[in-house]
Amino acid sequence: MNSYMGLEKLVKAFSERFDYLVLTRGPNLAYAVGMPDAVGLVVDLKTGGSTLYVSRLDYARAKSAAAVDKVVGISSAEIPPRRPGEELVIVPSFNEVVKKLEGRVASDNKEVGTDVSQEILEIRSVKDDWEVVIMKEALRITEGVYQRLASARLVGLRERDVAALVYKWFMEDGADGVAFDPIVASGPNGAYPHYRFGDRKIAHGDYVVVDIGARKDLYCADMTRTFTIGLNPALRDALYAVYEAVKAAEKVAGEGVPAAEVDKAARKVLEEYGFGQYFIHSTGHGVGVEVHEPPRLFTTSKDVLRRGHVVTIEPGVYIEGVGGVRIEDMVYINGGAVVLNKTPLLL
Repeated sequence: MNSYMGLEKLVKAFSERFDYLVLTRGPNLAYAVGMPDAVGLVVDLKTGGSTLYVSRLDYARAKSAAAVDKVVGISSAEIPPRRPGEELVIVPSFNEVVKKLEGRVASDNKEVGTDVSQEILEIRSVKDDWEVVIMKEALRITEGVYQRLASARLVGLRERDVAALVYKWFMEDGADGVAFDPIVASGPNGAYPHYRFGDRKIAHGDYVVVDIGARKDLYCADMTRTFTIGLNPALRDALYAVYEAVKAAEKVAGEGVPAAEVDKAARKVLEEYGFGQYFIHSTGHGVGVEVHEPPRLFTTSKDVLRRGHVVTIEPGVYIEGVGGVRIEDMVYINGGAVVLNKTPLLL
């Protein structure tokens, strides 16, 4: 077997209980073999042999890039005729391939075999050192954009102008894409946690919530800072409350700590400042090949932080008609909580 990325860990996890592992979901294919747009992966857990099924359009690329034992193209018709050496199966769908497997099948698709999606997510949530290295590089690119934004004159720019700069600077500095569409929420738009960007021009006195993340290889960064464009008395205390909430949560976070306790620490600070009712989402989440992965740091979470987790700490305050504040760090659990960010919390 050609071991690549998370494939070896997945084989080890399921080989004693199943005969085959079949993956069909993009994030799992990314984690296992680095090709999220493949049609499916079949791993013979008895031998470790891996076969990646791809659209015929992707056959040559997969042969050159995917670290698997075999690549097979899927097509509904052999038009044009296969080229010399091209491995091709003519079937209406990948399910026809899976039907021929004899034995116990584990899959991230319950229609294919025993659903082990949650187990795969748990495996993905614990990062190896090489994964953390890639994520640090994604974060380095992300923080570089914040440094450039901090030096720019934002007043008079539309939110979409700032978003365009984010895309541009990411690509210039070596990102392989974005983990998610940028959030540039100025003034009253900052009260909407999942706002994106629009035509509003940034004005003096605005607080501007900027939530962005570069993607490096297949791994994500996720970070938020709130830019203060002059003084906004209505949000000044909220800014310091969120700052203190981040610090409190990061102090509590560590190996063996219930995720709910981290959420509780952040929420307690905001309640003490009088902003508890305005903190309307979880304190954080895991990050990896997807920008939102387990564990979830929320009041009702049953997750426990483990060595190797990379999570966000991102309390916020959102006051409709006024605006919002959010600060978000990425934290690596290695005994205690190792903050990966180098950019100051207040800009």
